[in-house]
Amino acid sequence: MMTTVLAASGVWKSYDGRSVVLRDVNLEARAGEAVLIWGANGSGKTTLLSILGGLDIPTKGSVVLGGREIARLKESALAKVRLHDVGFVFQTHNLIDDLTVEENVALPLRLARRPADDRVADLLQTFELVRLAARRPNEISVGEGQRVAVARALANGPKVILADEPTAALDAKGTAAVLVAFELARTSFHAALIVASHDAQLPGFSAEAHHLEEGTLRPSG
Repeated sequence: MMTTVLAASGVWKSYDGRSVVLRDVNLEARAGEAVLIWGANGSGKTTLLSILGGLDIPTKGSVVLGGREIARLKESALAKVRLHDVGFVFQTHNLIDDLTVEENVALPLRLARRPADDRVADLLQTFELVRLAARRPNEISVGEGQRVAVARALANGPKVILADEPTAALDAKGTAAVLVAFELARTSFHAALIVASHDAQLPGFSAEAHHLEEGTLRPSG
């Protein structure tokens, strides 16, 4: 039985006490499980991922990651959670232009002051990035950059990967390659995977789907 690594319970988010972005959201993700959150622009997807990953805090509710309530942690503690327990993949790869592919993948390990060589070599091999290791982001395709971003997100062995519209800027070939990378993250590295997308279905991507509409999350399918 897969272990629950992330659980959001009764999560609300509002601004100025008036603009409600999330309404009583409940969500669980288990190790090695893929979850798809789909909805239109403005439905609250990015806000929800930010709260799940400790980039933002809920107005009400609980977020438990790895058995630890993170919704009310101080910023210094949240920074450690983001570094060690969560991997982020965004719509654009957000790689550092001055670093090579290998150096970008190694960056989270360097920040955590952990040995990088063996882990980075494993990630480059798994995600078929060895031939790109010495290149810089402007020397690779957008799809390749997203694969690098997935490998970087896994560097510190996070419990969960949060991906916000990761295929929106990709063509069909790039999308397929990134979805394969996500499948590897789930099956080979046993990370829980939560993907937010405006698409109700991503071709070739098997996941438990939830529809987010006007801040309310419901199972779909």
